[in-house]
Amino acid sequence: MQPDSHQETLTVSQLNAYVKSKLEGDFSLSSIYLRGEVSNFKIYPSGHCYFTLKDKDSMISAVMWANSAMRLSFRPQDGDEVLVHGRIAVYPPRGTYQISVDQMDLFGQGAELLRLEKLKAKLAAEGLFDPARKRPLPRFPERVGVIAGKDSAGLRDIVVNISNRWPLVELIVFPSLVQGKDAPKALVASFQKAQESNLDTLIVGRGGGSSEDLAAFNDEELVRALATSRCPIISAVGHEVDFSLTDLVADVRVSTPTAAAIAAVPDKNEVYQTLDDDLERLQNAIKGTLGALAAKVEYLSGRSFFLRPESLYEEKLEKLGLIARRLELGIDSQLRARKNEIAVAKEKLEAMNPDKVLNRGYSIVLGEKGEPVTSINAVARGQRLMTRLKDGIIESEVIRTGKETDHE
Repeated sequence: MQPDSHQETLTVSQLNAYVKSKLEGDFSLSSIYLRGEVSNFKIYPSGHCYFTLKDKDSMISAVMWANSAMRLSFRPQDGDEVLVHGRIAVYPPRGTYQISVDQMDLFGQGAELLRLEKLKAKLAAEGLFDPARKRPLPRFPERVGVIAGKDSAGLRDIVVNISNRWPLVELIVFPSLVQGKDAPKALVASFQKAQESNLDTLIVGRGGGSSEDLAAFNDEELVRALATSRCPIISAVGHEVDFSLTDLVADVRVSTPTAAAIAAVPDKNEVYQTLDDDLERLQNAIKGTLGALAAKVEYLSGRSFFLRPESLYEEKLEKLGLIARRLELGIDSQLRARKNEIAVAKEKLEAMNPDKVLNRGYSIVLGEKGEPVTSINAVARGQRLMTRLKDGIIESEVIRTGKETDHE
């Protein structure tokens, strides 16, 4: 049998690689839940677990890598009915596919986990877990509230550590049930009381426990209530490996009640040390500044200005003297020029003095009011006139007027 000339020939490796890319590239197969019965369960020295999941009609190979297997809360046995979460993977050398498991629970617990995952996805889609909603904790809170079990070890841890770390804070406890069927409503009621207390920070906490013990902190009503908090919330539910929806909606999640106290308030000893360090830096800075100023003063004190302060204005005085001399010379020059102008004007006035004209034999005829008579048309017959000569005045009366030619 020969392939058609236009048909591509594949190797087995190419085919398995192609199938791998298709299966592992299918988004719907990258995160699935699978229910089945455990068979041929084996743990290898590496910590990896290999087994088969089956139902009455089919089976599939499964692997759980060591980093996931170490989080198992039980030891799987052949015949256990389980609910697993994982992704489909292909092993090309053998042309087989399997499910790579990252979580496994007995089916009863697994069903609860599946419900929890659906609720988590629902609330996440509404934005309740959005990192943008997270608020920073106040550095120096004045009022801190705690929702925890009455007389519980977790509450004692929080109270003791907060009191030791920052005695200035006012600590208000809102005791509540923290497990059991009535715990969710009790927690919500305590939260509502806390909202009326003008808190700077609210801690919601309890110690570790089984998934059933922590179930109250996955309650939808409680999570929605916490999302409305007026102040930042610290979630301290269970241990590091435990998980709750309260952790996701809180502004800060810590692993233990003690860690909640550390996150909520500063350590007075660290504050004292910080203040001491700041004081030392301030003193060193002041000393450095004063030293620099002292060196500058010493440098400046050696300059000529400080040795001979008069040198600052000696040059100014010299310049002022030169200006005064120039001003004096300028004034003298202006006075001489004005005197010359006055002398010339005086000469001109003297030349125009009527007395000098009279001294040369001329006379001036004045009217009755003493005004000069410059034309025969300015007088009339019978009018009295005065004639001024160099040595006196002659009074006369006009008998007749006429042109100079009339007498010829």
